[in-house]
Amino acid sequence: MHLANILKIDDIQLALGASTRSSGIDEVLAKLNGDARVTDWESLRKAVLGHDAALLESSGIGICIAHGRSQGLKSLVVAAGRSDQGLSAPDGEPATRLIFVAGIPSAMNAQYLTVVGAIARVCSNKRDLEHLLTAKSPEEFIETLQSACTNNG
Repeated sequence: MHLANILKIDDIQLALGASTRSSGIDEVLAKLNGDARVTDWESLRKAVLGHDAALLESSGIGICIAHGRSQGLKSLVVAAGRSDQGLSAPDGEPATRLIFVAGIPSAMNAQYLTVVGAIARVCSNKRDLEHLLTAKSPEEFIETLQSACTNNG
């Protein structure tokens, strides 16, 4: 399973309008509303917003991974968003530039770890992170993830 095969072009927002991390999570999560893999939107929304989002830092860039397990999913879903200016963060944390939202069907515990691990690996590679931050289109964003996942396992 590759992250790039789960993330759909329509579920990528390369110019987030949000100004805070929490509003950015809401904006990225909203990309999954109407996705055919989501059978119960409100269940997914509550599951994601009910967990503290994982925060990573790579090369001084803040990366947020919000996730939740829900029975309202047919399969794994991932959405992504990017902020060129960075979303405000609490004191001492880097501004968040990338947000990933993952919805995991309740029965797929092992796949959750695979998805979060893949995001962390891609974002910890300085070259791959830079490509995600400068991708000109959702297609280029996905191509970067596909290449990074293939090269890094």
